[in-house]
Amino acid sequence: MSVWDWYKESNLNPMSLFHQDDPAKAANKYMDQIPGIGKESYNPFIESGKRAGGTLEAEYGKQLNPTSFIDDIMKNYSMSKGAEYKKDQLSRGIGATAAAGGFAGTPEHQREYGEMSEGIMSDDMHQYLMDALGVYGSGIKGEQDIYGKGFDASGSLADYLGSVMGAQGGLAFQGVQQRNANNQALMNALIKAFSQGGGAAAGGI
Repeated sequence: MSVWDWYKESNLNPMSLFHQDDPAKAANKYMDQIPGIGKESYNPFIESGKRAGGTLEAEYGKQLNPTSFIDDIMKNYSMSKGAEYKKDQLSRGIGATAAAGGFAGTPEHQREYGEMSEGIMSDDMHQYLMDALGVYGSGIKGEQDIYGKGFDASGSLADYLGSVMGAQGGLAFQGVQQRNANNQALMNALIKAFSQGGGAAAGGI
C-alpha cells in the first residue's frame, strides 16, 4: 500500500469523516461463497433426477405400444423348473391311466394330455409375466423417487440461490443509500462552510 493509499483510508484524511464501509461489499465476500456450497449439496440429486427423467421417458414411451411391450418381456420366457416337473408328472399319470384303461396313444389320450399340459404352460407364462411386471414396476417406482428428489432439489436450489441474491440486492441497496447520504452530508457541510466563510468575508469588508 502506498503512502497516498494509506492516507486516503486513514482518519487524518478529512474526507474519511464522511466515509463508511459498504455493507454489501463486506458481506458479499462471504455470501459469494454460498451458491457454490448450495450447488455442491444439491447438484448430485439434480443430476440423478435428470438421468431418472430420461429413463422414465424412454420406459413410458415403450408402454405406448402395449403389445410390443409385453412381447419384449415374454421373449425371454422359458418354462420354470416347477412347471416342467408338473408337466412330467402329468405325462406319467395320464400315461399310466391310459395304459390301464387300454386307450394309451389314442386321440383321446393325446387330447387330454395336450389340454392339461397347455394349462400348466399357460399358468406358468402368466406367473412369469406377473413377476416380470412386478420387478419392472419396482424399477419404475425407484426411478420416479429419484426423479422426484431431483425435482425437489432443483426447486430448493432455486429458492436457496434466490434468497442469497435477494440478500445481496438488499445489502447493495443499503450501500447505495448510505453512499448517497454520505455525499449529501458532505455537500451540506461544504455549502454551510462556504456560506459561513463568505459571510465572514463580507462582514470584514
